[in-house]
Amino acid sequence: MAAITSAGVGSGLPVESLVSQLMAVERAPINAIDTKQAAITAKLTAFGTMKSALATLQTAARALATPALVSPIKTSLSDPAVMTATAAGGTAAGNYAIEVKSLAQPQKLKTSVPYQQTSDIVGTGDIKIDFGTYDADNVFTAVPADSTKTITIDAAHNTLAGIKDAINASNSGVTASIINDGSGNYLSLASTNTGAKYAMKISADPALGALNYDGSDTSNMTQSVPAKDAVIVVDNVTITKPSNTITDAIEGVTLTLTKPTAAGTTTNLTLSKDTSTVKANIEAFVKAYNDASKSMADLTAYDVNTGKGAVLNGDGTVRTIQTQLRALMGSAVAGAAAGGATLPDIGITTQRDGSIAIDSTKLDKALADPNKNFVALFATSNGNRGFGAQMDVTLGRILSPVGTLPSHTNSFNSSIKDLEKQRTTLTARLADTEKRYRAQFSALDKAMASMTTTSSYLTQQLAAIANN
Repeated sequence: MAAITSAGVGSGLPVESLVSQLMAVERAPINAIDTKQAAITAKLTAFGTMKSALATLQTAARALATPALVSPIKTSLSDPAVMTATAAGGTAAGNYAIEVKSLAQPQKLKTSVPYQQTSDIVGTGDIKIDFGTYDADNVFTAVPADSTKTITIDAAHNTLAGIKDAINASNSGVTASIINDGSGNYLSLASTNTGAKYAMKISADPALGALNYDGSDTSNMTQSVPAKDAVIVVDNVTITKPSNTITDAIEGVTLTLTKPTAAGTTTNLTLSKDTSTVKANIEAFVKAYNDASKSMADLTAYDVNTGKGAVLNGDGTVRTIQTQLRALMGSAVAGAAAGGATLPDIGITTQRDGSIAIDSTKLDKALADPNKNFVALFATSNGNRGFGAQMDVTLGRILSPVGTLPSHTNSFNSSIKDLEKQRTTLTARLADTEKRYRAQFSALDKAMASMTTTSSYLTQQLAAIANN
């Protein structure tokens, strides 16, 4: 009897069709897993969309929570070549006449005797450097008294170039360089700090006596640039500072001096409120809020005509977030002045659909009103949080890795992992089930084929007997 090599060939039994139909029934649990996973994945995608919108809103809220961005001051100088000026948020507007009498500068010294080569031997020993001031009689006072820096020059650094390298590597508040005037090389030392109190006094061991300096005519080094303070006059008030960057001459203003004014002249500094920047930041916040609000509304919508809800329809987490944000927008800021403690006070109102809108005319009027404190309304002032600061904190809690939104999405990811495990287990089980079905039908096919062969043989034999 010939061997059967394909299921159903021997008997004509539709084995492939039977196995396929049975396996379709067996796959029902995996199909259910696929449906569940697709639904959860759709929710994860929806939450990703919402998270992006809320992150954009937080960025806009953080800008409003920054005092310098809700009460910026523009600076204008009649002669910007003399200095630059920047103002912190909340600085009072005003005008100032400023004269720059002198710039702060570091003291510079150089050796008196030239060296023919930078490799010339100078000597070894200790160099002691003090910083302080010299009076009119060249009497030195260290500031502070214990500021001595000691640099040891060993045999590996006893040349002019070696001493330069040793000083620069010492982090002693002095930089060294070599100057060649065409006839020889000089060691030049400069204080790294500007100002009169950073003048140098140098005391060296005898072998390094060429580096001594005490402000007198007997010094072996000479002063090429004296230590000086910056001197400015602001509205007839003389101010002396050790640096060319002055942060406390005018409250909230940083002045960076670049050159003296011409003798007897001043440059005018004007500080004015930058309302255009404030308005742009508010408009960006309103747009981000409306985009986030629409995103959540669309994702939770219900179509009464089709009877179908959006992917996050009925999700309690989204409703909680919507409620928190709407409550913030409808509250008043503690500590803000009356008439400027709510968003409607400056022209921002909530609409029936949950979005917010700007009355530009009212906002412009509020921006021009010196009694409206936008720092208190949006940022943090006197311990009270404004709308921007409150929104930033609330969204921070929502978007935090342990916050409302990630916790919710983490549970979805966990569910997907569980479904993947179930699918893997069921897939392995289905493979075994299909193998069993094929074995059973193969055995049935062989049995039926054998029975058919026997039947044909008996039929032939009976027919032969009848013929005989």
